[in-house]
Amino acid sequence: MAFSLDFSRSSSHSPRERNRGASLALPAVLWLGFFFVLPILIVLAYSVMTRGEGTSVELPLTLEHYQRTFGGVYFPVILDSIFIAFLTTVVCLIIGYPLAFFIATRKNQRAQQIALFLVILPFWTNFLVRTYAWQIILGEEGTINTFLMGLHLIQEPLQLLYTDGAVILGLVYGYLPFMVLPIFSSVEQFQFRLVEAGHDLGANDLKVFWRVVLPLTLPGVLAGCILVFIPTIGAFVTPDLLGGTQGLMIGNLIQRQFRGTSGNFPLGSAISAVMMGLVLFSLYVQSGGLAKLIGRISAFIKARRPIPVAAAATPPGSARVYRKITTTQTITLDQNQIQRDMLVRRIGKIGLWANPVFNYFFLWAPILLLVLFSFNDSRSVSVFQGFTLRWYQNIFAGAVGGDATFSTDLMLTSLRNSIFIGLASTAIATVLGTMVALSLVRGNFRGKGLIDSILYLPVVIPEITQAISLLTFFSLMFSFISRLTNGVIAPSFGFGTIIIGHVVFNISYVTIVVRARLADMNPRLEEAARDLGANEWRTFWRVTFPLILPGIISGALLAFTLSLDDFVVTFFVSGPGTTALPVFVYGLLRLTVTPEINAISTLMLVVSTLLISISMLLQGRDATKA
Repeated sequence: MAFSLDFSRSSSHSPRERNRGASLALPAVLWLGFFFVLPILIVLAYSVMTRGEGTSVELPLTLEHYQRTFGGVYFPVILDSIFIAFLTTVVCLIIGYPLAFFIATRKNQRAQQIALFLVILPFWTNFLVRTYAWQIILGEEGTINTFLMGLHLIQEPLQLLYTDGAVILGLVYGYLPFMVLPIFSSVEQFQFRLVEAGHDLGANDLKVFWRVVLPLTLPGVLAGCILVFIPTIGAFVTPDLLGGTQGLMIGNLIQRQFRGTSGNFPLGSAISAVMMGLVLFSLYVQSGGLAKLIGRISAFIKARRPIPVAAAATPPGSARVYRKITTTQTITLDQNQIQRDMLVRRIGKIGLWANPVFNYFFLWAPILLLVLFSFNDSRSVSVFQGFTLRWYQNIFAGAVGGDATFSTDLMLTSLRNSIFIGLASTAIATVLGTMVALSLVRGNFRGKGLIDSILYLPVVIPEITQAISLLTFFSLMFSFISRLTNGVIAPSFGFGTIIIGHVVFNISYVTIVVRARLADMNPRLEEAARDLGANEWRTFWRVTFPLILPGIISGALLAFTLSLDDFVVTFFVSGPGTTALPVFVYGLLRLTVTPEINAISTLMLVVSTLLISISMLLQGRDATKA
């Protein structure tokens, strides 16, 4: 019998043939197991060990680091982080839900695609650059203060930067698309005939929304809240750039323990473990686990109480319906109520159009302002004084500032490093991601659900957790190898560690894109090829591969963009001589801001936008053909 990539097509396949689906997933599973799961387990082990010399750990086991985490100066920061993450999530929900509703209700498909594209594109552009753009807006000489002082509304600049408000604003700006996209998917599948039915039964717009629309779109709302809350609680770049010492969050505490002067790996591991606990609890709530637990407790309590006979005879949940059916109601028209309902409807329509205008301005204004000031004939970021290209000329002429830190050679070297890292990690992640996508879509083997769960963990686990777990893992491994060989072999952080880290999170994204394409592909095409006598390899290369190639290219472009823009993992696992461009730009922002940074940031935005646009176009054509 000829083997096919559709491993689940026939139950007559031998176990060996069916298990070939698992063999395709094995390389990615080993990579994630060795460089993702194992490092996280090491972090958990570090959290209960005693601090040794330097960054080393030793026995005995102790809970001292957890005691320090929940006491002293650390616990208030954790509470503040939870509050900021919660507030960010609430704000994203308030402004993101109407935007998602607006996009999903566009009847013209092209208009809907454009509206969605305008939300997605800023999200995929460089996060570091987008955060820096808010420094231009909120600074003492920034756009807002300059505008208000020009109108004589204030006499001196307001303290907008380095506040909790600036941190929340930056986080909302960075993670708003995480809220919009899942809600958009839920609203898009919503049956609007239910709204008409609610109106026919006498419900006004508000009641229809609370009783019909919101409950049925609640899964998207919960998914969006989790997708915003999880990365927000582990953020450290935004609090660092916009909050300074006033905006410390859990991510900043962890960063200081692993990359700061403290160098206390066990304490940093304990703080990381607490953050992972919060993340897992959030995922548990989103999956409905908490609701199930509460339901079981309620059922247990009810079981201990006597139930009246009349209540027992009534089917659960039917009492309210029964009362409505058996009660004769007289419907009267309240003119005042009708006027109030009409007013609510008019306000709702105005809000439905005003919200997208505000959101699109909110998403795009910082980016466009950054680009504008990259051509400003002045070093000031407060007033545009004329058009110039000299900041771009300075970048490539070696005239960026007076300090060696701003050397053009260093910048170009960082750029070459980023391109090399991006190409290498993309190549590996594309191969592994495509293999595991084939396995999950076509395979039918034991452990498939577990592999699927592990695969998506790098997407939901905060990136700083992945970064410090890799740092801990590599530090431990390098120390062990050095002692084992008496210093003959002394590995160190460099390109290899960065590429490994980038492959870890890129595997998931490539798999998501390729998997979607495979799911849309008709398996009968493969069956037809096999019926015509093609073997497994010829079927794959002549039929399957050409059809999924646009998805593979899209996944590769996405992986390359993510690798090119990544800062967190690169920052923690890079070594001397391997500085990538985002780390170089971050160093510039930490020292001083020059007009050349605006130019560098604009170039990074252009490259990211170009790559993401090509990827989305390929996926769009792919979907059309499918």
